[in-house]
Amino acid sequence: MNKTVPIIGFLILTAVVLSVFGYATYMAWTLQPVGGVVVTIILLGLLYKVVSEAQKLSKAEVDDLFSKKNLLSFVAVVAAVFVTYYLNHSIGLGAVVAAGLVQILAALFFPEYGAQMATGAYAGMASALLLCDSGHVGFAALVAGVVYVLTTSVYAGFGGKLGTIAVTGCIATGLCMAGDFSHPSVPGWDVGWTIVVVAILAAVATYCINHYLKHGAVMASGIVGLVAGLLLPVLLPEIGGTLAVVAICASFVGMSSAKHFPNAVPVAVAGLFIGLVFIYSAPYLGGAGGKLGSMAFGSGLAVRGFMDLLEKRKSS
Repeated sequence: MNKTVPIIGFLILTAVVLSVFGYATYMAWTLQPVGGVVVTIILLGLLYKVVSEAQKLSKAEVDDLFSKKNLLSFVAVVAAVFVTYYLNHSIGLGAVVAAGLVQILAALFFPEYGAQMATGAYAGMASALLLCDSGHVGFAALVAGVVYVLTTSVYAGFGGKLGTIAVTGCIATGLCMAGDFSHPSVPGWDVGWTIVVVAILAAVATYCINHYLKHGAVMASGIVGLVAGLLLPVLLPEIGGTLAVVAICASFVGMSSAKHFPNAVPVAVAGLFIGLVFIYSAPYLGGAGGKLGSMAFGSGLAVRGFMDLLEKRKSS
């Protein structure tokens, strides 16, 4: 059983991230062939790293699925989904501010379960059309909690993994309980260049807060998300809401470990990738909490894949 669990978790996360990047690639080719070429290159880097990570599965093992640690992790994910959804919709803070606030509180008061609560926070960002009542929220929370436990030993240290876990709950709810995904249009480049710039800046800022200022991944993402969610809609009323979403999306890649990204340069490249994928995947899984994380996750994997290829070439 301990050998099977990592494989199941790996397949779930891989399927989600490849679906997002596959859709983005299709849309890019449909709308702008130059963009299609660029996003295809990103996808190739992602595929290379996925294959590399798959080769590690034979060595991956997990503890007893029903251990005390896993049960508490499950509870933390579920609780954070409900808290974030409540702050998001009932209190009216909005998805970005709600998720950022929950991440900060988790990092301050429950640091041992910060990652788990961040996972739940990302699922709680979902739209009220998709998670339209407590039953839908509960179902999404349960699925996300289970997937968190199944994926503890795969893709370690890559920012965005938690969001990718979270979105599985929203996808399952949409498919099994007839929740409605939204289908926003692909942003034009009059807005697109701003999206790319904000993504790069947010990714680098999160990495710096995480590693250089030593505040940790969950706190760093929470700070960037909260600041962006409070300030950008005020400073730029027309597009600030979208840019705040972009900022928290890009913050996830800044949560990556220094083992994968020893400095901020590759994180900036990942931020660029996130901006492009955000644009072209806009109509796909709209309103699903955690979709943002899958963009960061795939972008980080793609950059690390290209880094591995360069290192391999230098050593040969």
